[in-house]
Amino acid sequence: MKKDFVYSLVIFSVCLLVDQLTKSWGLSLNTLKFNEGVIFGLYGDLSKTLRIITLCSVFGFLFFLYLILLYLLPAQLRQLKYGLSLLMGGIFGNVLDRTLWGKSIDFIPFSLGDINIVFNMADVFQWIGAAIIIYKVIKKEKVIWYPDNQRGQYLVNPKEQILFSLKLSAIVLCSSLLLGIFCFTFFRTTMTDWGFRHYNQVMMSFAIAYICLTLAFTLLVFFAGLIISHKSAGPLYAFELYVEDLLKGQRRKFILRDGDNYRHLEQVANQLEQHFEEQDKDKAS
Repeated sequence: MKKDFVYSLVIFSVCLLVDQLTKSWGLSLNTLKFNEGVIFGLYGDLSKTLRIITLCSVFGFLFFLYLILLYLLPAQLRQLKYGLSLLMGGIFGNVLDRTLWGKSIDFIPFSLGDINIVFNMADVFQWIGAAIIIYKVIKKEKVIWYPDNQRGQYLVNPKEQILFSLKLSAIVLCSSLLLGIFCFTFFRTTMTDWGFRHYNQVMMSFAIAYICLTLAFTLLVFFAGLIISHKSAGPLYAFELYVEDLLKGQRRKFILRDGDNYRHLEQVANQLEQHFEEQDKDKAS
């Protein structure tokens, strides 16, 4: 596992820990304010259940994209990964509050003219992370959007890559369905035992929302699988072309792209090249 991937997850964890510790301390301050909205009190009029479900669902998608970006971004964009970790750590800090308590804890006051707001360390981490991301996207535009070592296409071996993505999506879909059946049965049984009157309407809404989220996430995993498989299919395809050129007598260096898997193929290619050079010398002598 790459070091910058581990460091990014450490930053994410530290942000979450610092946020929760400072909020525990902030409970005793006079500036304490509970925010039942999403950000700056927005959407505070929505029901508690709807806010929690929406926030958790959105964060689940964001966290998945965050992990994919950590894996795909090249080493020269290390600081961008750290900015993403700060942003996600801050987001998760507030999502965790709203999941556990239905509201977030704000205790740091700020006034500017007629503007008076109260925020927390999770908000600070989000602002710092967003600033780093914007700065790096502008500064490293060519590396992000036009990398020199990028292949011309992601589907270098369409059959194998699509098959890999389908298998990955099938695993996600089966896992989601298993979890969905458990949740559906648990909620239905619990509401029936409690004598909840409108449980049929609630469960129907739950089923529709769950199916939509599951299909959307499965589709996202499929496209992510195509991108991830490129890191394995690309090097194998390039090595295959290299061997074909080598057998035709066309000698060239074999160099993989940043982030490719099977880095040992470069060493194998060097050994093959040396072997053919020694054969040529023996024939010449």
